Amino acid sequence: MDTIRILACAALGFGLAYTEPRAAAQTTEAVAESLFRDGKRQFQAEDYEHACPKLGQSYQIDPAGGTALLLAICYEKQGKFASSWARYNDALAVARRDQREDRERRAREGLDFVEPKLSYVELKIDAATQAIAGVTLAIDGVELPAISDARLPIDPGKHKLTVRAPNYETWSAEITVGGPAVTESMIVPALQAKSVAPAPGVLLQPVSASPSAPDNSALAQERASNRNIRTTAYVLGTVGLVAVGVGSYFGFHALKLRNDANATCPLKECTDSAAVSKSSDALSNAHLADAFVGVGAAVTVSAAVLWYAYRNDPTPSAPYASITPNAVSLGWRQSF
Repeated sequence: MDTIRILACAALGFGLAYTEPRAAAQTTEAVAESLFRDGKRQFQAEDYEHACPKLGQSYQIDPAGGTALLLAICYEKQGKFASSWARYNDALAVARRDQREDRERRAREGLDFVEPKLSYVELKIDAATQAIAGVTLAIDGVELPAISDARLPIDPGKHKLTVRAPNYETWSAEITVGGPAVTESMIVPALQAKSVAPAPGVLLQPVSASPSAPDNSALAQERASNRNIRTTAYVLGTVGLVAVGVGSYFGFHALKLRNDANATCPLKECTDSAAVSKSSDALSNAHLADAFVGVGAAVTVSAAVLWYAYRNDPTPSAPYASITPNAVSLGWRQSF
């Protein structure tokens, strides 16, 4: 039952956090606005070295169209044409959405200017490396798809490429990109498998069949534990879905009450007692809907994660190793 208590506490935490989203949103917007104003002031002073990071932080917090456009221009002033190109595309998409023709026109002008100046890194990854499960490619710490024969837009300057894969040695190299409008090539070789050295002073002894009995008992206990956890996940998932359903009911009821109140008294300042009462009831129902849906969603997500983590039982047969200070025993466990 410890699992139930842990998930219940987690769900309660999600629910409490959900009750004050507006305050958190206001704080986030205030921080983004402060960073934007500082960055804009430094941009106007042509201090691009300090302006661009401030604008970039503001954009990460609140990806507004105006911030994206000013950040794109700032990167352009620094000669970081790949970063500028990416932000101009963001600004163009937001301007179209918001129907801001002035910003859309300025973003197009910026794209027309920086696209011919883009520099690229052309990657050629060894076929054996690309076929490794879990292989990852990162440029300056930013992970990218490990696709061979790819041309990646990149800012001029020095960059570090890193390729990692489970059970393989990490490969890394530095590349300097001149610019503008240059293409540098980089060949990623086949990764080398890590060598596993035997532990010093360890001797192998004949296999004994006796350790298999405790392993079977442990296997049965692990299976029973997994079944209990999955049952807990089903119960929590049902409770979460019910809570979401109840919240949805209150939400629809709140919407109906609000529409009825507006139909009775459409004026902004309403003195009709029935309409005022319905408006008050609509607000109460809306708060209940927020609470039920928030907590229900949190519980449902927690149940899904728990079920996914314990969805499979351990295999009935598998090799085992028993290590003692004086010996190492190897064998095979089997349950029927």
